[in-house]
Amino acid sequence: MKKLSPVAYRSLFVMHVGQFLEKIASSDELKGNHVVAVSGGLDSMTLLWFAQTLFRAGRIGRVRVIFVNHHTRAGQSRDAQLVRNFCIEEGISFTELSIEGLSSLESNFETKARRARRHLFLNEIKKNELLWMGHHLDDSFEWNFMQRNRSTNPRSTIGIPVRHNQIIRPFNCVTRAQIKRLARFEQIPYRNDPTNWDMKYDRNFVRHKIILLIKARYPKYLKFYSHSANFSATALKLNLVGRTNDSKLFVFEEGAALEGKIFSEIQIQELIHTYSKSDRGKIMTSIHRMIRSIDQGKKGPFHFSGALEAYYTPGLLMIYRKNFKNHDETIAILLNRLSNSALKTIPGYKKYELEQVWTHLIQDPDALLNLPGPVLVLESESICKTMNTSAIEPMFPKVSAVCRLRGLRLMTIRKCIDVWTQKEKRLPETLRILPLFHLSNLFTFQD
Repeated sequence: MKKLSPVAYRSLFVMHVGQFLEKIASSDELKGNHVVAVSGGLDSMTLLWFAQTLFRAGRIGRVRVIFVNHHTRAGQSRDAQLVRNFCIEEGISFTELSIEGLSSLESNFETKARRARRHLFLNEIKKNELLWMGHHLDDSFEWNFMQRNRSTNPRSTIGIPVRHNQIIRPFNCVTRAQIKRLARFEQIPYRNDPTNWDMKYDRNFVRHKIILLIKARYPKYLKFYSHSANFSATALKLNLVGRTNDSKLFVFEEGAALEGKIFSEIQIQELIHTYSKSDRGKIMTSIHRMIRSIDQGKKGPFHFSGALEAYYTPGLLMIYRKNFKNHDETIAILLNRLSNSALKTIPGYKKYELEQVWTHLIQDPDALLNLPGPVLVLESESICKTMNTSAIEPMFPKVSAVCRLRGLRLMTIRKCIDVWTQKEKRLPETLRILPLFHLSNLFTFQD
């Protein structure tokens, strides 16, 4: 990193923070408008530069700025002028808000100022806007350190969240030193706040006294902090990296399954470490590669070090030990022996009944042997087309071969439920569906 040119460093910085931003905000939100809270200091001015860079590249919607004047020191008027001049040069809308009645001599000045700023910001931003704040990893570590020594709430000790409702913190993936380096390369103007050296404030005491000792003894402390904070957040179901991580975890002897629409990278990493036979390998690189492939419509299987594989289907991510044997062969034999006349007697399901079937399957101790839960859709060609069925399920190749031979159509239970919900008006109230994991219970077969 020391030998990187300014151009290369800028490119890597924008790529890294840009990818992080895409994890904490949806594509629709990014296309919308954005408000950057700017104080005139290093962090917020660099954040404004970054946001405007993304806007000019067409990656996010229009950017505007809010500056809050506390009227507690003379220099704040010059801070405001610096920010205003930058906005004029860049064609950015600038708004200055004021806080009245604050005194920097109060013992709880920082807390009052923070609450007042937050109140002004939330009243000013519109419903469809995201509010950007310039906190970074150093800030989060300092907050973490202070809270551990004055709070028993486990949530408060994780650090500053990367997102809370409309508030996002894109720089919570980089350090103060990395931001300062970018500002120097790009000649981003900023002003230093002299109160940042006043030791009566806890954050300054921690930053300039305690952190220096920690850094001298443990130079990689921020790297390990960022990992531990994410693991703690996952354990508390806060998920610092995911947007609305509503996934449910189901653990089995040979692997695990995550059910939901958005999966935490940290949770995936934990599961891979749990089931892997090896501690080696660039796990996060492989996870990112898998996620990019899923975004491109691929299902897998995806391979990880330690003889692990993962497979994705809408609403479900499976992680399992390589070469584990599911019920593919058994179900294929049973299905092949089942006559067309017998298939015609399969009863229909209502959507809520299929949802109950899925709940029963995913909670079964042997669920992994039947996941991702393929079902036969025994309906007309037009209905199968509406539901986007297929004759192939990669996790069940032998079952797929039987379906292709007999002209049968497949889909997973989760996908069937989702499609049924989305296209409810175009589908009948009852569908003739055969969950294939039921075959061994419905029909007797002996070799």
